[in-house]
Amino acid sequence: MEKRLPGKVRRAIRAKYYDIQPKAWIGKKGLEEGVINEINTQLKKDGILKVEIRKGALIATGMDRKRIAEKVAELTDSELIEVRGKRFILFRPREGWEKYLRKLKLKELSKEKREEKPVKKVRLDIAQFRKKFKKGRD
Repeated sequence: MEKRLPGKVRRAIRAKYYDIQPKAWIGKKGLEEGVINEINTQLKKDGILKVEIRKGALIATGMDRKRIAEKVAELTDSELIEVRGKRFILFRPREGWEKYLRKLKLKELSKEKREEKPVKKVRLDIAQFRKKFKKGRD
């Protein structure tokens, strides 16, 4: 499975959506069509989803948690952000991968094009500064 998102974006998504509640569960029936359809529906609606793997799914599929998460990401055309314990986070942009990745590249290019101009040193006349603010205090 190829990773489409750069690490910086993945970390930002992971930090932002760390504490969301799971909205889909994989149970003893495993990776059946109904579960995949529900995950697809949730991803279309929100763009990000936390999924929980129940103990029965591990027994029924015979796969470990990481492999189940990768398989779900592959079947739903989404990006696996993180697997932590029995939960994992999936991300799929609502506007589509091509448009989203193009927007990310343009953002990076605009950051590179921006030049930092050196700060102009301003000479400050202390006596004039004191006179200006002394008037306000009287």
